[in-house]
Amino acid sequence: MGVSEAPAVRVRIAPSPTGFAHLGTASTALYNVLFARQRNGTFALRVDDTDVERNRPEYELLIYEALRWLGLDWDEGPDKGGPYAPYRQSERVDLYKQNAVKLLAEGKAYKCYCTPEELDAERRQAQAERRPYKYSRRCLIDPPKDRTEFAVRFKVPGGKVNFTDMIRGEMTFDADLIGDFIVMKSDGYPTYQFASPVDDALMKITHVIRGEEHLSNTPYQLMIIDALGYERPAAYAHMPLILAKDGAKLSKRKHPEANLALYREKGYLPEAMINYLALLGWNPGTQQEIFTFDELVRVFSFDRVQHAGARFDWEKLNWINGEWIRSLDDAELARRLQPFLPKLDAATIAAAVPALKTRMTKFSDATALLEYLWTDPTPPTLDSESIERISAAAEALKDVAWEPSAIHERLMQVVEASGQGPNKTFMPLRLAVTGKKISPPIDYTLALLPEEVAMERIRRVLGT
Repeated sequence: MGVSEAPAVRVRIAPSPTGFAHLGTASTALYNVLFARQRNGTFALRVDDTDVERNRPEYELLIYEALRWLGLDWDEGPDKGGPYAPYRQSERVDLYKQNAVKLLAEGKAYKCYCTPEELDAERRQAQAERRPYKYSRRCLIDPPKDRTEFAVRFKVPGGKVNFTDMIRGEMTFDADLIGDFIVMKSDGYPTYQFASPVDDALMKITHVIRGEEHLSNTPYQLMIIDALGYERPAAYAHMPLILAKDGAKLSKRKHPEANLALYREKGYLPEAMINYLALLGWNPGTQQEIFTFDELVRVFSFDRVQHAGARFDWEKLNWINGEWIRSLDDAELARRLQPFLPKLDAATIAAAVPALKTRMTKFSDATALLEYLWTDPTPPTLDSESIERISAAAEALKDVAWEPSAIHERLMQVVEASGQGPNKTFMPLRLAVTGKKISPPIDYTLALLPEEVAMERIRRVLGT
């Protein structure tokens, strides 16, 4: 489906600082940034911090850090300002109140004095009668006279709400099925259904690109925009949900992969994360799977976004990240590995890079692969055949130049003499030196250790 060309594209994300930065926030930000950059538009970061009980300034900082790590920088936001400041909703409460007063004055909203208990009773009654719940409008028809605390409730006009979704096409909702809803709570703060459309209108947002879970919110928000006389966004796009392996929506509480910080801690490249997130719900229509950000800007289109939810796939992410690791030159890879190998000097890391490059899917793998360099392993218990092979290897290594190619040549001579495959010699030798079954290729495993340390570990196993 084609996308209408707007003279000045403006998009936004509006995360809530109520916990760690969510993978879904990054995914939504990516699609917004791609769309904005394609059209020389503007990408704004607006912080939805009206949940007074759960918001924390440190969570807002986590959102900034995570998006900047991915390279998804914004043009306007709380930390940068912009022509439509402020960009924190908690600092825009007066704007919401002014708009609520306008709705009240025009008879498009009314004061609701109902208590939570009374509203619960209405819901239970609807459930007992097996009908969808809609507010009874008791405070519009006959409001109580003895109460002073109230919320502001929007008077739903009914009829049809139509809009264009860039993924799903023309959408129609029946507003007669929607009950009058709260726009300003009794504590003076707006609801999401009110603050979001007011901000979108006042900030001149042209395209609202967000997760599929917000599709049902759109008719509510468009009714607000229409009632206030604001211009609607040109179009919406509701991206497929990111699902866990079990098919459930990716949850902060249940699924660790929802935490965006996890990927940085484990050593995934931001370039690979952008690549993977782009493919999580979209496909280019070609066989290409590795994309730079600039390539994505050129080829991304809402036409090829899937409607169904996209399941998170660790194997696919690891494959993409491994491809990105192997695309780095050795010096750059060594530089990026340093935070994951704090106990090793730069020269040792640089020497290990050629061996690590083909064995890592993420940088944290290097920690396990090279742990033997700073940790003296417990000598393994080996059978007599393995001891014989280690003894033959130790003899062959006595006068070798201590570097990978020379070590490899000598060990292959031992393998050929044994008449067995390389693993029969390499595995017991690897266990003797590292204490593990998995390490870099055996020639690098040995060469990365000082010769005297490697030979001492071998002699220890041999008991000599």
